[in-house]
Amino acid sequence: MRRLTAAGVLASSLLLVGTLGSFPSSAAPTATSSTTASVALRQGETTTKPPPAPDHYTPVTGVKVNNPLGDRAHRRTIVTHLLRTINSVPPRAKIRIATWNFRSPDITDALIAAHRRGVSVRVVIDRLNANADNPNPPFERLTNALKHHEHNRSKDMESFTRECVSACRAAGGIAHVKFYLFSRAGKANHVVEYGSFNATDLATYAQWNDLYTVRNKKEMYNEFNGVFNQMRKDQNVDQPFLSYHHGRFTSYFYPYKGKGTKYANGTTKDPLLVELNKMVCKGATNGTGTNGFTKLRFAQTSMHGERGKAIAERIRQMWQRGCDIKMVYAVFGNEVLSILRHTTRGPVPIRQIAQDFDEDGVYDRYLHMKTLAVSGVYDGNTSANVVWNGSANYTGVALASDEVVMRIFDPKVRATYSQWFDYLFANPPKFSNNPGQPESVRLAFKRAIANGVDPYAKMQLD
Repeated sequence: MRRLTAAGVLASSLLLVGTLGSFPSSAAPTATSSTTASVALRQGETTTKPPPAPDHYTPVTGVKVNNPLGDRAHRRTIVTHLLRTINSVPPRAKIRIATWNFRSPDITDALIAAHRRGVSVRVVIDRLNANADNPNPPFERLTNALKHHEHNRSKDMESFTRECVSACRAAGGIAHVKFYLFSRAGKANHVVEYGSFNATDLATYAQWNDLYTVRNKKEMYNEFNGVFNQMRKDQNVDQPFLSYHHGRFTSYFYPYKGKGTKYANGTTKDPLLVELNKMVCKGATNGTGTNGFTKLRFAQTSMHGERGKAIAERIRQMWQRGCDIKMVYAVFGNEVLSILRHTTRGPVPIRQIAQDFDEDGVYDRYLHMKTLAVSGVYDGNTSANVVWNGSANYTGVALASDEVVMRIFDPKVRATYSQWFDYLFANPPKFSNNPGQPESVRLAFKRAIANGVDPYAKMQLD
């Protein structure tokens, strides 16, 4: 499977638009439907501008989220952070980027400027996003620019781009991971930025994303860099699944194959179910959870297929046992939705984050995060605060793909994510397929389906 589209997930799910759930947003929709057109125009590279000047920005540790319905600053929260980090990398330092897609003229400009001032720049993407059938002007311009100004550079300081045919480190899957490494930026060394954010304008203007920054952790940086060096070779490795532990951080790199992925009887573990099975609903202490019950907040782009159903069954079980659960999502399969909606306690609270701003029956903006925040009983700790974030959807394809998942024990990080998800859940925007919205929105989806139009055509679940 080379490209995972929402259409493929829900090809059999579009008969009943009313079953697709509801969608909240975070702010008044100051961004208009022209945003989609402007993104396409920018990615066509029709204009040029002076290269960015060097910055003196030290990236801040922690999570950043963007809001495609906010003002310019809120839409660009992540990309501004990323651009300022790139522009603050000094000569003779290194930038390493692995991203499923790369279509940002701004990031292209910043990386070319970094290369020209003596920074080693290397970028790996999925070949699906830059080929004869799918031209990619920003990536092509970057690739060509990195071939120049290479005189007198040592081999480890060379700049280049690479494309993986499928997953970079194993057969099958896709190169879906999103991380950005900087040997130095501003006053920080060994900067790692990772999350759901691809290096595209779409990620800024049409998706809700997150990016988490860690700095001054040399071992973690080296581990990410080691994975990057395997990815750029686009060759199968003996041990694709890797995990590293550093205090409150534990990283998990997929493809989920090799040592540590199977039970004694030979069956494959599911890494998320392993974690969910460590949670107990009753008994949260020290102010964690909700009234003594463990609290879970999910923000997930996609959950479907056999893996999705198994995860949904466990979530339903936890809901029935009293856990406080809320989920925001973009695309869940109908069988997953049915599992979540039919419980002995009533439906699991879910909201679909997918907006049709211009009422043409096609979603224009959607949630792209892949995060779980938990407060309560986890792995014997009755007052745990833990987050899992990164690039992995709750699908079978994710286990076969290049992904990163990070587990973080931190009450502030957990609270930041939980509060954001609660806000999304409680504040549905206009123009969503959501109870209480204008009937014209629902009619637009019905007309689209009747006319053979796919409401999910613009969604890139990768």
